[in-house]
Amino acid sequence: MKSLVHDVLSIFKTQAVEAVLIRAGLSHREKSSLQPIGMTSVSWATSMEELNDAFAMKARDAGAVGYHITNVESHKTSCQGHRILAATATLYNINAKMAYE
Repeated sequence: MKSLVHDVLSIFKTQAVEAVLIRAGLSHREKSSLQPIGMTSVSWATSMEELNDAFAMKARDAGAVGYHITNVESHKTSCQGHRILAATATLYNINAKMAYE
């Protein structure tokens, strides 16, 4: 019963998000100052690897240093019989004000 209550309460508790970093060499201070800068979506991937690659490319194109994938859904099959994955991702960048003070 105690674990059930813990699980229910965890839904409403703020949780730390671990962004996938695409820029190497960030200092601890830079990592701790990451802030969301936007959202993007993909609706055509046929594997998690393809989904990750697409979000990494979108993050690089947007000048972001990382991304966090959310809301992954599997829906209709493609003409080859593969499931199609759709997801959204939050893009992150360094808050220069916090990182370099």
